Amino acid sequence: MAGKMDSLEVEDYVVRMRRHFHANPELSFKEFRTAGRIEEELKSFGLEPKRTGETGVVADISGSSGGKTVAVRADIDALPVKEENDLDFASGTEGVMHACGHDSHIAMALGAAKILAGKRDEFRGTVRMLFQAAEESPPGGAVELIRGGALKGVDFVIGQHSISRYPAGTAAINYGPMMANADQFTIKIKGIGGHGSAPQEAVDALAIACQYVVQAQTIISRRIPPFKSAVVTFGTMNSGYRYNIIAPYAELTGTVRTFDEETRETVRHELERMLEGISKSTGCEYEFEYAKGYPALINNNDIALVIEDVAKEVLGEGSILHPEPDMGGEDFAYYVKEVPGAFYFLGVRNDEKGITSPQHSPTYDVDESAMKYGTEILVRTSLKLLSS
Repeated sequence: MAGKMDSLEVEDYVVRMRRHFHANPELSFKEFRTAGRIEEELKSFGLEPKRTGETGVVADISGSSGGKTVAVRADIDALPVKEENDLDFASGTEGVMHACGHDSHIAMALGAAKILAGKRDEFRGTVRMLFQAAEESPPGGAVELIRGGALKGVDFVIGQHSISRYPAGTAAINYGPMMANADQFTIKIKGIGGHGSAPQEAVDALAIACQYVVQAQTIISRRIPPFKSAVVTFGTMNSGYRYNIIAPYAELTGTVRTFDEETRETVRHELERMLEGISKSTGCEYEFEYAKGYPALINNNDIALVIEDVAKEVLGEGSILHPEPDMGGEDFAYYVKEVPGAFYFLGVRNDEKGITSPQHSPTYDVDESAMKYGTEILVRTSLKLLSS
């Protein structure tokens, strides 16, 4: 079992790595320098990393003899966000930022790999490190790694995500559903343009689109049972040419979040049925495209319990949270559909330090003191699963 000081011994290394990756962010499927540096670090531990796809990196840490295999996943991509933090290691790439903590995920996974590589004589089995591209951009990088054989022979898989919602020194885990199905849709409404002074001669696509956005919210309140969770969000509306021209077109995009297939299909069906009804009543035409995104992330209860037990050892009995399932999407879901696994949130908020911005914010940051806990939880959970 990993000693209490393991993560402390590599804490400076983890912080240094996090700052390097934060200063050098790369977008989904373009993480070429990121993957190269990850490979360099893994090789320095005596490991033999391999590429899957162009930017995914996989490396095995084999113990003293055969046994089980546990996979540890870290996502490595950044977001198209312009950083507004005043940091010595702020993003050096214009318009690109690690605004969701993936820089810390890479660093903690490398720290765990460094510890485990130094303990190969002390455990049986294999820990497989998965550094995954493109979590932020569906269809994501998890599918690519899985198709490349990353889960071949794997008995368990674990993952973590830094989150500023919860304070540093805490961990949050769910049993069963943890994160939602994350789908997206595009709607195009075609009306008839005209002069703003003569609406009777036109079919106002903008007005129809506004009516539809408001009416669609009744899907959740009137078509979904109250004990089911679902969200319909319209993210964009693009319409019209000029202040005095009735818009001949409107395009809407949005997302649907659910936890089960029945609710998912009900929302999809109702969105199109409602659109068809508005079309008939107003005389417009429409196109409806619905794309299923990441599936719901359903934790294996046995693996979640192991993570919780380890987190209690590392953080203390009162530092474990059990929040309601999160409506965000996460392609770690693909791994747990293949092998038993679980995912948890590592708190990185610190009000005193002003580290409070939400995920994807241009001022997002992590309390680096929390990373030693995440590193240690990865190490201890891996070893506990190997010995189970």
